[in-house]
Amino acid sequence: MLTAKRNRLLYNFFSLGAVQAISSLIQLIVIPYLISKIGVDGFGVVAVAQVVMVILSAFTDYGFNQTAIRDISLARDDNKALSTIFYRVLFSKLVLCFLAFILLLLLLFFIPSLQSHVLLYLMAFLFVVGQALLVNWFFHGIEKMQFAALLTLLSRVIFAVLVFGFIKRKSHANLFLFFLGIGSFVAGIISIYTARRMLSIRYIKPSIRDIGNELKEGWHVMAANLATYLCQYANIFILRIFTNDLLVGYYSIAERLFFTARHVLVVFSQAIYPQICQVVQEGKESLILYLKRMYLPFFLCVFTGSLLMFIFSPQILSFFSGKEYHHSVFYLRMLSIAIVIICLNIPATLSLMAMMQKKKYFMIITLGLTVNICSNFLLVNFFEAKGTVMAVLITEIFIMTGLNLRLYRNLRSQNVLTPA
Repeated sequence: MLTAKRNRLLYNFFSLGAVQAISSLIQLIVIPYLISKIGVDGFGVVAVAQVVMVILSAFTDYGFNQTAIRDISLARDDNKALSTIFYRVLFSKLVLCFLAFILLLLLLFFIPSLQSHVLLYLMAFLFVVGQALLVNWFFHGIEKMQFAALLTLLSRVIFAVLVFGFIKRKSHANLFLFFLGIGSFVAGIISIYTARRMLSIRYIKPSIRDIGNELKEGWHVMAANLATYLCQYANIFILRIFTNDLLVGYYSIAERLFFTARHVLVVFSQAIYPQICQVVQEGKESLILYLKRMYLPFFLCVFTGSLLMFIFSPQILSFFSGKEYHHSVFYLRMLSIAIVIICLNIPATLSLMAMMQKKKYFMIITLGLTVNICSNFLLVNFFEAKGTVMAVLITEIFIMTGLNLRLYRNLRSQNVLTPA
């Protein structure tokens, strides 16, 4: 049984990983081209706008990448249940997308630094719409992750073709996130069509009460995920408050490489999570055994990769950016350490979500967000971008410690771990 789970996990991980590697490579090729056309300062403006879109997208996701995956993985043999979940989640995301647009308009009205780039932000919102339409959570739940990976790849290919075809000078900076949105929107439409055809999903219109219950049920996960995204992406926003677009651009170059490496952790988490949801039903002993067999080899690979990134940061930046941005080398080295710390979160995060420990998870992530914001405002004020990476490390260590202590206590209370 465990061998079958491992084989399915390896298939899902490598089918996701191979496509995501190509997708990430496309983005890394696009970045130096974009910088050559709009400059490092222009890239800084785009990076801040992308942070806003990612956070709004996290709001529309509302934690469905955990709650919906869990529900689907447990109901995969019931077509009616799958159809109900599919349309309930999809309609809920569209409602959230409308609310996200209202929120964006409020941000543009009240934040002066955004008002000079209104067109950029309005065009970029197409990315949020596209992400809301993507039903990758459905493919992950039924463990057909190759479809989700291929759709993500399709969106990135469309995006890259448009960028290389139409962005030629600094005034075209507004088009970058718009093209990213076009890719996501097309992939989203195709994903809905594919999901409906694959399992003959029937149209079951959810009631307002169904949508309300879905939003109520996932509130804690959404808040925790939103806090997680704020921890990840608010750094640039705060850095811009104290510095300028040029310094933000230098930091963003290192951060993009960091996010590319971090995506390996996301792929692994997506591949392993449906199985963890099932293993939890078998008991805590099965969960511990499963994590030992599946997670430890992955962690060793991540540690080795992060060590190589730390050592060869100058060469990596030179290879992908065409020149050595010396400002970015220190940032990338510190962020490579953060990758290892984040990897240590994976067992606790996935296990707590599978155990429906939403409130505990939310509390830890919210405290982590508080630590992140406070440390950012304190350290960036004195050390600029170096303070940003220091805040990232402090935050990730705090979250890693909190999540793993919570999991240990939860397992110990179930008499799975013997008292020390």
